[in-house]
Amino acid sequence: MSLQVIELEKIRENPVALRAVNRQSEEYHGLVASIKEKGFLGAITVREKTEADSGNKFYELVDGLHRFAASKDAGLTKINVDVVEMSDDAVMEAQIMANIHKVETRPIDYSKQLLRILNRNPMMTSSELANKLGKSPQWIDERLNLTKIANEKIQNLINEGKIGLANAYALAKLPPEEMADFVDRAMTEVPDVFIPAVTQRVKEIREAKRKGEDAAPQEFQPVAFLQKLKDLKSELDAGAVADALIAQTGVKNAKDGFLLALRWVLHLDPKSIEAQKSKDDERKSQRDEQRKKKEAERAKKKADKAAEKATEAAKAAEDAAKAIG
Repeated sequence: MSLQVIELEKIRENPVALRAVNRQSEEYHGLVASIKEKGFLGAITVREKTEADSGNKFYELVDGLHRFAASKDAGLTKINVDVVEMSDDAVMEAQIMANIHKVETRPIDYSKQLLRILNRNPMMTSSELANKLGKSPQWIDERLNLTKIANEKIQNLINEGKIGLANAYALAKLPPEEMADFVDRAMTEVPDVFIPAVTQRVKEIREAKRKGEDAAPQEFQPVAFLQKLKDLKSELDAGAVADALIAQTGVKNAKDGFLLALRWVLHLDPKSIEAQKSKDDERKSQRDEQRKKKEAERAKKKADKAAEKATEAAKAAEDAAKAIG
């Protein structure tokens, strides 16, 4: 390793950087302001590389993407760097190690980087990777399981912390087509409630599969979650929801009215439950349509293949008859 001062224009970002730069975040703006005021302290880590076609040398980032970007945005032209010699695999591992204790690094990004490392090293086991990173094999397996969640909306909820990691690990055990059914619960239920519910559903699916059957559809279950504060304040001033709920349910005493108000606050009043049920029915209907579409596509492929074989057999019979004749 050697410490040097290098022009920023000679440094390039790593194409497989672990974290993207969020230039809109308060932390990033603070970093740029600090560099403008005090200059760049410390050093980023780079490695020297050569362009295959031109032979020109440049430097590729190993660690320090945010400081590198902030230095450019702060108007610097040069920066302190530690120049190291590292393989592509070593760079990926270094990125994981450098970011492993940074809470702002997004869980899905960690998972994808871990998978890249294993894909580049087919003989490496998750236990060996765990030893390299100073983590338990269970931690590695749970992180890798997050890559099974392909739905970008669910990925974003995990990255934003709206779905906690314990619930995310459980969610990843479900079939992709059923994950959306459990998202609201993953966001609102504590792990002690959510994880057993997912475990039970996974068990039901496995038992049905073992019998050669489809698992019975998951029964609708309303999810309790709080109304937004602005909606609560609005209702406190206007009372429009109270009038509608009283007219709908016909409550006649203060206790029933108070309990109804609590149910509304938790989205468990009749109207809120109806809205949740409608959303659940729509989701299941879309899933059924997708399933039927896939079944039709499989049936068509099977029929096309059978027709192709029949055509080939007829042609072979025709050729054989000609040969005999």
